[in-house]
Amino acid sequence: MEKTPKTAIRGMMLYVLALLVLGVLAGAAYTIYGHPVDPSERPAAETIPQKAPAPQ
Repeated sequence: MEKTPKTAIRGMMLYVLALLVLGVLAGAAYTIYGHPVDPSERPAAETIPQKAPAPQ
């Protein structure tokens, strides 16, 4: 069985590293720009109906 060429291993590592970097950048961009605050829109927590307290 032949050994895997080192260039192939380096290429795969570079590919995985590039995907990781792109994922981190996309996450940061979504965190910064993906949540526009609209004051006229109520928070999701306020739209959930509250359960009545249990009778004692």
